[in-house]
Amino acid sequence: MKLQWKLLCGLLLLMVIALVGCSDGASNESRNDGVITLKVWDYLSPDSPSEKEQLELLRKYEESHPNIKFERTYFPFADLKTKLLQGIAGGELPDIVLIDNPDHQAFAAAGVFADITKEVEEWGEADQYFEGPRASTMLDGKYYGIPNNSNALALFYNKDMFKEAGITEPPKTWSELEEAAKKLTTNDRKGLAIAATKSEEGTFQFLPFLWQAGADLDSFGSPEAISAMKFIQNMVKEGSMSENIVNWNQQDVLVQFQTGKAAMMVNGPWQLPTLREESKDLNWDVTLMPEGKQSASILGGENWAISATTEHRQEAFDFITWSQQPDILGPMHELGGRLPNREDVADDKRYEWNKDEQLQVFVQQIKTSKPRAYGTKYPEISTAVQEAIQRSITGEDVEKIMRESAEKIEPLLP
Repeated sequence: MKLQWKLLCGLLLLMVIALVGCSDGASNESRNDGVITLKVWDYLSPDSPSEKEQLELLRKYEESHPNIKFERTYFPFADLKTKLLQGIAGGELPDIVLIDNPDHQAFAAAGVFADITKEVEEWGEADQYFEGPRASTMLDGKYYGIPNNSNALALFYNKDMFKEAGITEPPKTWSELEEAAKKLTTNDRKGLAIAATKSEEGTFQFLPFLWQAGADLDSFGSPEAISAMKFIQNMVKEGSMSENIVNWNQQDVLVQFQTGKAAMMVNGPWQLPTLREESKDLNWDVTLMPEGKQSASILGGENWAISATTEHRQEAFDFITWSQQPDILGPMHELGGRLPNREDVADDKRYEWNKDEQLQVFVQQIKTSKPRAYGTKYPEISTAVQEAIQRSITGEDVEKIMRESAEKIEPLLP
């Protein structure tokens, strides 16, 4: 029995040595062949233009950098954020993340993203980016990423309905917008449609009006902020906008515009292909958001970030900065139907956004667009804003709502 036990132990020991030997051999082979695998996570929907751009971008880099291979993983939008938080807790993060820009600061503060200030400053191209996109990658004066692409909201309008109502120019100010919306409203049509659903889309569409009024989230109870909310509430009360906007997301707003139930809508450049393909009989155009005390729109889009736990920090940074070269970024964004946030690429006459007048409106709008850079508690702040919008549109007292909401928001601000 003792002999059998000794033989069994000896056999197990030999198996362990063999396995260790195999493991070391495989590891050495991986290191010796010089190929580094970079893991990339994103939320770019399958078969979308943006995914096609992403896949082509990774392919082109692998082709020109044979020492790099990518392992790209797609997650649905909400799942990506969950996976990142789980990853930092479990030590299982990718090397590179493509993140929605309003979420960037929260994940930087949570320790998910690496502080790459030194690398960005040595790179020396950060000043090429518009102010809003650049600010969305920063926290406490430090860089935690690089902007990749941007979008913004602008005003779409039905040209035939404008002509019918005797309106010769699209509105440039709040008073002109309010007047045009009244003239365009009929028994079966509203003058304007916006998204005011109780979700981030509602916040996304309201914040430009808040900023245009000269207010911000740190002055949510101010006369300026109150005027922005009253502006929205009054257009609903007057019948220029539907009360149903509290249930509409941006896709619902598009449908209202497509079907002639809204003469104007606030929406983004992602709706251009749909309008062009599905509504060829619709005579429409797009213009900059009307001004209040100042011009403003809101920034959407994605940023690149490097995870705090990566073992390939330099290789990840090299890829990201390569992707931002004008001769790479321009053609890739054309392929993906995206808009640039680098001044030099945005102004390059070779690209579609400078040949297409409607796309050019959005490029110009990005220059006055602000990021949702409000620190780690932004999701809670956004919820408070959504509740204020919903209550106001359903007819409650705006001054009371804004003061109560300000008390909720102020402690959450950085």
